[in-house]
Amino acid sequence: MKRKRIPVFFAVDDNYIDFLEVTIASIIDNAKDESFAYTFYVLHNGLSKASKKKLKKLKHHRFKFSFYNVSGSLGQMENRFKLRDYYTLTTYYRLLIPNTFFFIDKAIYLDSDIVVLDDLANLYKVELGDNLVAAVPDASVGFVKEFNDYTTNALGISSKDYFNAGVLVMNLKAMRQNHLLSRVYELSKTTAFRVAQDQDLLNVLCKDRITYLPMSWNVMPIGDRCTDISLIHYNLIYKPWKRNNIMYQEHFWHYVKKLNLEAKIKDRLNSITEEFIKAEDEGMHNLIKLCTYEANHPENYKDCAKVIKQEDTYYSLNIERSEVYEKIKALELEGKFDMDVENDPPYTPLHVGDVDYKQKRIANKVRARIFTYYSFKYFNHQIKLGNIVIDDYIGVENIKKVKGGAIITSNHFNPFDSIPIHKAVKKYHHKRLFKIIKEGNYTFPGLFGRFMRYCNSLPLANDFDVMRQMIDSVGYWLNKGHMILIYPEQSMWWNYRKPKPTKAGAFRFAAKFDYPIIPTFITMRETDKVNKDGDNILAYTLHILKPIYPRNDLNYKENIEYLQSCHDKAWKDVYEATYGVKLEYTTKVE
Repeated sequence: MKRKRIPVFFAVDDNYIDFLEVTIASIIDNAKDESFAYTFYVLHNGLSKASKKKLKKLKHHRFKFSFYNVSGSLGQMENRFKLRDYYTLTTYYRLLIPNTFFFIDKAIYLDSDIVVLDDLANLYKVELGDNLVAAVPDASVGFVKEFNDYTTNALGISSKDYFNAGVLVMNLKAMRQNHLLSRVYELSKTTAFRVAQDQDLLNVLCKDRITYLPMSWNVMPIGDRCTDISLIHYNLIYKPWKRNNIMYQEHFWHYVKKLNLEAKIKDRLNSITEEFIKAEDEGMHNLIKLCTYEANHPENYKDCAKVIKQEDTYYSLNIERSEVYEKIKALELEGKFDMDVENDPPYTPLHVGDVDYKQKRIANKVRARIFTYYSFKYFNHQIKLGNIVIDDYIGVENIKKVKGGAIITSNHFNPFDSIPIHKAVKKYHHKRLFKIIKEGNYTFPGLFGRFMRYCNSLPLANDFDVMRQMIDSVGYWLNKGHMILIYPEQSMWWNYRKPKPTKAGAFRFAAKFDYPIIPTFITMRETDKVNKDGDNILAYTLHILKPIYPRNDLNYKENIEYLQSCHDKAWKDVYEATYGVKLEYTTKVE
């Protein structure tokens, strides 16, 4: 039977892996509805192999694991957000989920200090509508007056509406449409959330777009004992591996014993000193004092209401683009030209048989023709609307004179910068253009994902045998007289006008298969038209430069160096001639 898959996210480090194991074991134990399967996405910043192995032993045909290292996605997070007491940057990882996992529209997020006693599918089934999250009002806020005063006076949220972010059903699609991460970054510039950190941020930014869940889905060991329990959250200092006689601790120890962790966890509990308990209690006391201080200084949170009320268009990609431009400056300064400035989403690695590189299967030939046809119709329509502007094609004679196959190179500054090259090959060479793409782009979702997969793409891969197939297919299509587009810079820098230092890959192919390099370089100018993100639309000019042929008097290695040297000079010359400036970098590191 085909099961509906539930994505469940966790954020964890090696210190918390035993407790996450307990959480996941409790989910699996109570997942009664056989029509659902689960993927546990474990967000981390360098989880050990031993920790991954511990979790993987829980793997089952209905339950699989995906480990995602967020270190490449943290960006400026480390410098933006406040940390206090025992909290680490891990608590902010959940903010990355909507944009990083763009192919998922709805997911559950859980903290790792939880035991689940109900079928988690019942939580996932909750209808969100246009709301951003489903969550439970935070019980600790209702029990502590100072917390209550803080949320009401500082954040402008009543205690009955303030939710705990340790258990969330996330409407990831709506969060992306609402530009949640952009709003997070914008608000972090003016407001320091020192009490509950990202939980406060989420409460502010999701205000009035929350589906409230029954209290049974986030029961905490405080107040009166509950009888209706779907999920226990050992929040704050109330953790059975740190203290004895914690309410509902019997459920935690049940799974600890089931996982044969009892001796290890009890050793940890017994090692807790009075000084540690005293320090934690002091930390709670200080937190309460901080709540009182912040409640008495609501002016520190004056920008919260402004950010909530802003029109969505205010939070366009401009906020994120400005950070991209800053990252480009920093990377150029460091000389790291081959690093991407925008983080790749997670993807499933390719294996032998996943890609029909030579289009031997009839279905793939048909798909290639259909999607290539519709991709041209789609992008021609965008050109007609003025969303893509092509000023000119210079040097078309250079592509006309090449009668057989060739390697085409181009600078890479936009996901759609290949459009003028596709049009030039179709019009002036009358053959097909194949494009080498990154492994992750091959599994891209939606319409553009189909264009990536079926419009004559040759994806790179980490698997050696798959890469061997890809390399062989390059020679195959060149021998048939077609052209292969390769981006030799290896990275895409948004709207970057300079040619970046190239890698040898394209020139290795040309030397190996004895076919010419046709360098192309796209220059750009700003138009008066503004796109939906507030950026000026750029107009492109495609410069098709003279083909460079491998030399018979040079060996393989010498030909690579020769082709690359001639190519890079051609790029440099057209850049300097078009923009009237000398090609110079700000790089200060040799």
